[in-house]
Amino acid sequence: VPRQMCRFMCLALFLIGVCASTGGYVRPVMPGLRPMRLRNVLRMRGGSTLTLDDELHEGIRESVSTESLCSRQMSKDEHREDHRDEMSTEEAPIPITQTGDGRRTSQITETFIVNEVMQLQSYLPHLQQYQNPLLTRAWPINSNFVGINETVTDTVFCNSLRAQSKGLVYSQWVRAGPRKQTYFTPSEVNAAIVSCGGLDPGINIVVREIVGSLDLAYNVRRAWGVRFGWRGFTDGSAKEWLELTQERVAHIHKEGGSILGYSADPCDVEETLNVLEERGINQLYVLGNVETCKSASDIQLGAIKRKMKLSVILIPKSIENNFPYIDKCIGFDTVVQGAVDAIHRVLLAASSVQGGIGIIKLGSGFMCLHAVMASGDADVCLLKAVPFDPKVVFEYVSKVIASKGYAIIVVEDGAAEELVKKWRAQLDRDTGDRTPVGGSMDECIGKLVPRTASGHSMKEESARVLSFETFDIGQYLKEYAIDFFNKRGLHVTVRLSTPEWYIRSMPALASDRIFCNIVGSSAVHAAFAGLMHLVVGRVSQRYVYIPMSIISEKNKPVVKETSRMYNRMIRATGQPSFQRQGHAKLITGRGDVRRAFTPDQALSDLAREENKDSTFHV
Repeated sequence: VPRQMCRFMCLALFLIGVCASTGGYVRPVMPGLRPMRLRNVLRMRGGSTLTLDDELHEGIRESVSTESLCSRQMSKDEHREDHRDEMSTEEAPIPITQTGDGRRTSQITETFIVNEVMQLQSYLPHLQQYQNPLLTRAWPINSNFVGINETVTDTVFCNSLRAQSKGLVYSQWVRAGPRKQTYFTPSEVNAAIVSCGGLDPGINIVVREIVGSLDLAYNVRRAWGVRFGWRGFTDGSAKEWLELTQERVAHIHKEGGSILGYSADPCDVEETLNVLEERGINQLYVLGNVETCKSASDIQLGAIKRKMKLSVILIPKSIENNFPYIDKCIGFDTVVQGAVDAIHRVLLAASSVQGGIGIIKLGSGFMCLHAVMASGDADVCLLKAVPFDPKVVFEYVSKVIASKGYAIIVVEDGAAEELVKKWRAQLDRDTGDRTPVGGSMDECIGKLVPRTASGHSMKEESARVLSFETFDIGQYLKEYAIDFFNKRGLHVTVRLSTPEWYIRSMPALASDRIFCNIVGSSAVHAAFAGLMHLVVGRVSQRYVYIPMSIISEKNKPVVKETSRMYNRMIRATGQPSFQRQGHAKLITGRGDVRRAFTPDQALSDLAREENKDSTFHV
């Protein structure tokens, strides 16, 4: 008995010390439990759980067995509010040790896949190494070099139950930054920069940073800008590349658009390699999306076959922000801000007329989600990945207009593809003259011309170009809305806005400028370190190098109806399910149910039921 009492006294003194050092709170080591005051849970060596109930004063009120304490804790946990994180009875205990300053340490063991990037010396083994010029500079002093084997993990979760249950294995990425040894001398470097695909905010900043890092960090004076994407390697007039100097790029970061121009031409790999070899290019910096990554990878592999000393580095650029593994692409913050501004302007126009309906068509699902959440002005958000019935949508929109006088709809370009195809087919069968209806359609796609008896444009009969081929989800929703309300004898004014080109050409915001600066300089450090065939990106707020070989269309992130981001968007708009009337739609695996809209149900009733049921647990 004295030995048992001594054990409990030692335990009491230990808990009193922990409570005193943490303000009375002890962070539980069991997943799923919140920090509790004066109810402290400790994981013991054998995996059992000890609970000390009520207040701790000078000692333990009563001596109870470990089994009884565990049973009391289980009976109390049955009534916990948060049931989302389920504790596994077979989960291994986490070893906890106490430090001298009152804090605790734990040892976590996780399994990671190490994603290594290719190096020039893998096929050019006789390359000479050089000391990094940053080491010899008197100012600024740079001692933050990256180790050869330094990596970054792609998760901040430890002992994740989700990872354990699904067998997920996280990755390690090569950390970005300068190395002490390089494989290029400043005098031999001949760099080229090419931007492929469409316009995106931040292109000029990346170009400026690459030129600045080459010049100021590595003393490189030769850098070229390839005009109009891949066309600059094949088209005769586009082969006049820009010589990029510090003076030329000094102020381009304040401008929108791209100093290099853009085009959607495909890449001719062999011709591109011929031009690179002819011009003596040994560092190629490519800005582009996932499709561009495939072309850049083919160029790098072609250079390996030719034994060319060439390092190809890709900077992810996509307005869709759907690049695998990384946090975001360059310019995405600016894209979202531009979409928010567009939503606000459409709201001002729609609220100024009777029965105003504003439709904003945006280029990607992630842009729609972030813009709708950031603006807080949209009433409906329609995405490509989530099916919807337009009749149900406008039944709901009619209730919104009756409530506040106008409605704002944000739709992703490419949504309801099958509906639009059927509508186009119906237009093709209609051989009569047709007048555009509803607001600013002409302003968005150009003046529509009547059709001839053959169904082709009179102005372009010889070319046999259909005048309705430019119609998409924006025009479809616009004409559907006008027809829907006309049949019900209601007056509405519909306005369609397609602000994508305005958004693409915006100057980058401050956050994107900083992001583009770091990505651009990290690309230069990778090339000088002899690394190649890689993508520069940010993972878990750390900048890393990702092998091009694992980038593909299959692992691109997509918007899912079951995602937390989509649920947050639903809370911002308050919209119901638009798939079927009068039926609840199960949208997550945690039991969250989003109600479908019923035409005879008022908005106040819908909102009251959603708040009552607390259907969103995100």
